[in-house]
Amino acid sequence: MDDGILEEYLDRYVRIHFAPDRIGQGLSAYAEGKLYDYSPNGILIEERDGSLDYIPFSAVRLVQIKPKPGLWERLTGSS
Repeated sequence: MDDGILEEYLDRYVRIHFAPDRIGQGLSAYAEGKLYDYSPNGILIEERDGSLDYIPFSAVRLVQIKPKPGLWERLTGSS
């Protein structure tokens, strides 16, 4: 991974999808929260309740990052 590739996305809401072999029966296939920090080994997200979750990159299949709102969304307050 490039150094600093996630730096511009800190404090943005993300959805992290887990690798299929890391999903247990009855468990969610993804985690959502605010990107709090990251390292070469994993991602730290802040959930809505304020708790922090560490997710190692070996468990990550996909990271979805919600784009910043455009001008129209900011003007109208829609998402």
